[in-house]
Amino acid sequence: MEIIRICAIGIITAFCALLLRESKSELSLVIAVAGGCMILLSVIDYFVDIFAVIKNIADKSGIPPQLFAIIAKIVGVGYAADFSAGIVEDAGQKALAEKIILGGKLIIMIIALPIVTLLFDTVSGLLQQ
Repeated sequence: MEIIRICAIGIITAFCALLLRESKSELSLVIAVAGGCMILLSVIDYFVDIFAVIKNIADKSGIPPQLFAIIAKIVGVGYAADFSAGIVEDAGQKALAEKIILGGKLIIMIIALPIVTLLFDTVSGLLQQ
């Protein structure tokens, strides 16, 4: 059971970071980041599986491969921004973490513009017929 291992890593990391927070706060942050990276690395195979299924669905449905690439980028930016903001917030920089989230949202919007444009073109084409 993968979830047991993930939960154990999270609980042990949180406990160790909590113990060291008073005496060695900088080491506490390093431990928290290392634990987060361990969890992320242990679930990275699931991302590959998810993207393979989505690509299979996209191939069968006739969705252009460019749209699949855009969706993959959007998901990647979202996870990277959320993970980074969590680390920064754990370091006590909540305002900076919010700026990372804002930057991630803006980048997602820029990446998604071709999809929005395609949607408007499709709707306008349907309305003209």
